Amino acid sequence: MLDSVSKPCCTKCGTELNDNNWAPYFKKVNRKECRSCRAPITDQGNARNNPKWASVTNPQRMWVNGKYIAKSHPLHKPGRYTSFGDAAFTALQKDAQLKEGYVYVITNPAWPEWVKIGMAIDAEDRLNGYQTSSPMRDYELVHTIQTPNKARAERVAHKAAAMCGERKGEWFKIPNSEAVTILQHIKEAEDADRQQRESTE
Repeated sequence: MLDSVSKPCCTKCGTELNDNNWAPYFKKVNRKECRSCRAPITDQGNARNNPKWASVTNPQRMWVNGKYIAKSHPLHKPGRYTSFGDAAFTALQKDAQLKEGYVYVITNPAWPEWVKIGMAIDAEDRLNGYQTSSPMRDYELVHTIQTPNKARAERVAHKAAAMCGERKGEWFKIPNSEAVTILQHIKEAEDADRQQRESTE
């Protein structure tokens, strides 16, 4: 009498279903379809078979912390990374040769009278790096300038900020507005130099 109980079979090909060929979720919802009949359906979401998905999985794109990074970015390297630091470890030579980047002003309400003036290839990424050291995630990027020589611009900013207030490494006890003014003056001087070079060429 027990032999009269029918075994479940795939509704598409008639194969008897068992633990090896029946997906657990399909078994749970009583969807009678074997893995081999189900495969063509899942391939529809594959970029090789469906052009709709090709842009999503383009191997030439770079993503950092879920954000798309253009090919024109100086550290562009195809792949997915959690930070530029992850990508940069494999591109340290390229990083060392790059002069261009940003000089930034960062503040934290824990030290209300202090500002940090630093340099980075990407100021937003540097800010994210600081956020990991603060349980409040309260660092704020006050101002940035893009510069053709970040190390030189940072040196000039540090000298100017040190004349305006107390210094501890890259932290300065000066008002935010003073730090922003310093960076703006540096940017204006660089722009004037660039325009002068272009006019003599």
